[in-house]
Amino acid sequence: MLLGACGSAIGPPAHAAPRIDYVDGAIEPILERGGTAVIEGFGFGAAQATGGVTFAGAGGGTIPAAVVGAGGWSDLAVRVTVPDGAVAGPLTLTTPAGLHLTATVHVIPRVSFVTDTLRWQPRAAFPSAPVGVGAAAAEIAAGDVVATTLYAAGGAELIGARLIPDSGVYVARALAGGAVADWVRQPDNPDPVRSRALPVPRAFAAAAVATRYNSHFTGSALYVIGGVDSAGRPQPSVFAADVTPDGVAARFAPIEPLPTPVAGATAVVRRGRIYVIGGTDSLGRPQRFVFVGRVAADGHIDGWYGQPLLPTPRAYGGGVVLDDRAITFGGVADSVPPGGGLDAATTRLASSDTAPVSLISGFFIGSWASGATLFPAPRSQFATLDLGDVVLLVGGMYGGAATNAAEAIAARVIGDSLGPFTGPVGAATIAGQGGGTLVGPAGVTWREADGARHALVIGGIDLSTGRRKSGVWGF
Repeated sequence: MLLGACGSAIGPPAHAAPRIDYVDGAIEPILERGGTAVIEGFGFGAAQATGGVTFAGAGGGTIPAAVVGAGGWSDLAVRVTVPDGAVAGPLTLTTPAGLHLTATVHVIPRVSFVTDTLRWQPRAAFPSAPVGVGAAAAEIAAGDVVATTLYAAGGAELIGARLIPDSGVYVARALAGGAVADWVRQPDNPDPVRSRALPVPRAFAAAAVATRYNSHFTGSALYVIGGVDSAGRPQPSVFAADVTPDGVAARFAPIEPLPTPVAGATAVVRRGRIYVIGGTDSLGRPQRFVFVGRVAADGHIDGWYGQPLLPTPRAYGGGVVLDDRAITFGGVADSVPPGGGLDAATTRLASSDTAPVSLISGFFIGSWASGATLFPAPRSQFATLDLGDVVLLVGGMYGGAATNAAEAIAARVIGDSLGPFTGPVGAATIAGQGGGTLVGPAGVTWREADGARHALVIGGIDLSTGRRKSGVWGF
C-alpha cells in the first residue's frame, strides 16, 4: 500500500550483483515496436563488446535489438530500439562476461495517427459540468492485452461570478475502440478514513497515475498535484491514493508537496518521472519554475527537484517530453484569475521553449532556450493530447476561437523535434456537433493492444455562452 509503514535494516550493504532494475523507467513497461527503450541496472559492462539485447519473438524465438548510438551501452544503462517483430515476454541482456539478465516487457505495435480522419464522437457525459479537472489514464498490461482505466479529479463549478472547486473523484473504464463506460463518483464520506474523495477541493490541478507499467511503483496510485483551493489560491499540495482498475481503493493523503504553490502548470508523466512546468503562483502570476519528481518504489515522490528555469513565464499552456528533449508551448504571460479567464486582452503566447533531458536520469542536462514559434496565433487554455508521432491541441483561447477557426491543430513529432502546429484538422468538430467552443477542457490519451491511440476531452467553458459543459468527446 502507498501509505504503508516502511521498515529498515542495520548492517553492511549487500554485494551489488549485475541486474536489470527497470526498463523505460518501469518494472514491466509497455513498449512500442520501433521506439526507443532504455534498460537501467548494474553490471552491464563498460562497453558492449560481445554483449547484446534480445526480445521475445513470435513462435518462441528471440529477436536481437540494435543498440542506439556510440554511447548507447554503459555499465548502468543500455539504450536500444525495440525490434519490429518483438512480442510480449522476456527481454534478455547478455553482458560481455556472458551473464544473462532478464526483465518482463509488453510490446505493442507503433501506429501512426492520421489527423485527416479525426472524427470527434460524444462519449459518456460527465456527471457534473466542470472546468479545470485533472485527468489521467492507467494502462494495465497482461501479455499482449492492454486495459485502461480513466480517472478525473477535482474541477470547478461556476456559481455566480466565482469558480468553486470540487473534491470529487470519478472513475471510468475505457472500452474497445475508444468508447468509455459511465463515470462513477467515488464515495464521499464525512469520515476521512472512509472517504475516497479529495480531502479538500481542488481545481486546475495536474493528475498522474503511477503503476508498475510506467514507473518504479509496484502498486497503482493516483496523484493530484497543486491546483487552486476554495479561496481561488494555488497550493503546493500533492495528494495520493491507492487505486485499482475499478476505483479508488484507499483515502487520499498528502505526500511530498511541491516547493511552491502552482496552478495551471503543464504536467507530463514520462518514464517514471513527473514533470511540472510553469503555472501561476498564489497571486495568479505565471512562473518560470520547472520541477521533476520520480515515483519511488513505495509510491511516494523521491523529492521534487528544481530544474533550469524557463526563459519565459508560462501558465495554462502545454508541453511534451520526448526521448532527449522537453518542449513547452503557448500559455499566458499575464497575471490571470484561476483557469486563465476569458479576457481577450490577456497576453497569450505563440512561442515555445526547449531544453535537453537525460533519457536515463530524467533530469535536465542543459538550460532552456527559446524555441521556434510553433503556433499560427497566440493560444492558451487548450487540452494537449500526446499521440506518439502527433501532438494535438484542442480548444482554448486564441484569435479565432469565437468562430472555431481552429478548434484542433496538430504538430508532427520527428525524433526529438516538434514541428509547427497547423490546422484545423479533423473531419468532424466538437463545436459542429453542438459541443460548444471549449476553453479549458481536460485532455487524456491512452493506447490499445493493437497500438491504436485514443483520447478524451472533458468539460470546459463554452466561450460563446460563458457556461460550463458536461460533454465528453473522444476518438
